[in-house]
Amino acid sequence: MLQHIIKAAVTFYVVIDPIGTVPLFLSATSGKEIHEKRRIATKAVIISACILIVFIVLGQILFDHLGIELHSFQVAGGLVLLLISLKMILDAELEGVHVDEQHKHAERDVSVFPIALPYIAGPGTIMAVIMQTDNDIYSVPEQAVITIVLLGILLITWLTLRWASHFQKWLGRTGIDVITRVMGLILAALAVQAILSGIGGHFKL
Repeated sequence: MLQHIIKAAVTFYVVIDPIGTVPLFLSATSGKEIHEKRRIATKAVIISACILIVFIVLGQILFDHLGIELHSFQVAGGLVLLLISLKMILDAELEGVHVDEQHKHAERDVSVFPIALPYIAGPGTIMAVIMQTDNDIYSVPEQAVITIVLLGILLITWLTLRWASHFQKWLGRTGIDVITRVMGLILAALAVQAILSGIGGHFKL
């Protein structure tokens, strides 16, 4: 059980990647005050926790009932991530993008999209929680322990995002723009890898 806990903790930390989420969070919340960013971080983590717990309880049952393979979900999630990554890379090149983004962010709740979904509770995280709480392998008490481990990683993520504004002060506008583009490229690569893995898994390549 201890080995399973350690494995789950490492897996969740890697797929959620709290540090790597900071530039994405700062990009999505550009133009917001510090207290507003912290409110968004709190809301996003709570929403992510609710989504992931629902998938722990019902995800495998729902997928089996609808006949959806995890590989298909992986491809769909990869496509969403690819669109977001391209937007991060290309929109930063447009003049006045920050003004446009502030206007867009005022109209929608960025704590839901894209921060909770797909940055924190993305397809990789959802697949990880389903696999680490497989109904056919792990008992209910074991699944409960792994859920607590997941909540611990989300707590770390929340604390990291609450301090994101300090990273912004240290890096400055130029630094954030550079990191946003680099993270966009990395996110694009991860998205393509997710798509290829999903296709390869479906066709057993």
